[in-house]
Amino acid sequence: MRNLLRKEMNGGGGSYLGVGNRKTTMGRFAKIRQGNGKDSGKLSGRIVDSDMHDVGRFLNRLLGLPPEIQNRLFELFVSILDLLVQNARLEGHLDSGIVEVKATSVELQGTPKTVHVDNLSGASTILFTFTLDRGLMWECAYALLEEKQKDESSSTNNGFYESKREWLGRRHFLLAFEGYGNSCSASGMYKVFRPTVGEALREMPLVELKDKYRKLSSLEKARRGWEDEYEVSLKQCMHGPKCKLGSFCTVGRRVQEVNVLGGLILPVWGTVEKALSKQARQSHRRIRIVQIVTTTDNQRIVGLLIPNAAVEAVLQDLAWVQDVDE
Repeated sequence: MRNLLRKEMNGGGGSYLGVGNRKTTMGRFAKIRQGNGKDSGKLSGRIVDSDMHDVGRFLNRLLGLPPEIQNRLFELFVSILDLLVQNARLEGHLDSGIVEVKATSVELQGTPKTVHVDNLSGASTILFTFTLDRGLMWECAYALLEEKQKDESSSTNNGFYESKREWLGRRHFLLAFEGYGNSCSASGMYKVFRPTVGEALREMPLVELKDKYRKLSSLEKARRGWEDEYEVSLKQCMHGPKCKLGSFCTVGRRVQEVNVLGGLILPVWGTVEKALSKQARQSHRRIRIVQIVTTTDNQRIVGLLIPNAAVEAVLQDLAWVQDVDE
């Protein structure tokens, strides 16, 4: 924004206000005075329709304000932007571009399937299916804690936690570190590791951590709870065996199937977007670009993440498009 302001200042006809020559300035002022046509000759404060989307003119007029007010407006803009980004990060909705799918083990399942061939280029759209094990074994979690405790400046709140409330008759466990491995972490934000999904994408504020969990002083209790949750989550989501979504639910499930649409994407983007928009769950309607790397041969795939519940609908729509093209 500062660069845009400078650009407008430098390109405004040589004047400090950047409003060009006197004739242009008077013409713009006349537009403001005209208002909506009902109060001719009076200052209405209404922006005429032709100026509604003129960003350059808006910035140009900001330069007519005293520098102190300009700085305050810019600080307000930055504060609002920072708040929106922070809220999106806390809610897990921050779109940071290509997201890397992390897991302890990533294996390609079977042979990739060609689901669409472009008639013009002959390039293919391919469906890759992966098996992911996102779990974190107790030995690895304890090693992380030991490594963190070597730092004398580490927070006393670092350690293993147990949920205060039971969920379907079970308590859940996690390991939390303040700003672990991330220089961009905000103060008071904790990186969370769970036995079922490993490192969580969302950082947790200390207030929320203490409100929902209690820190464990007994490593033996933490170990038993951690290992039990690790084993149960092998084939079961956190909602239990009676989950309404059945095998499609991946919340808290350690081992899961992930489908990624790779290869030629742009020609079928609209088709995929339309198929996802019909999904029942809001989280399944969003297009996400992901990067996934297999752990055995380091094969790197970048493409669109297709929720398991939407795979059939996407494939049907792609088949229909293929038939029309032919």
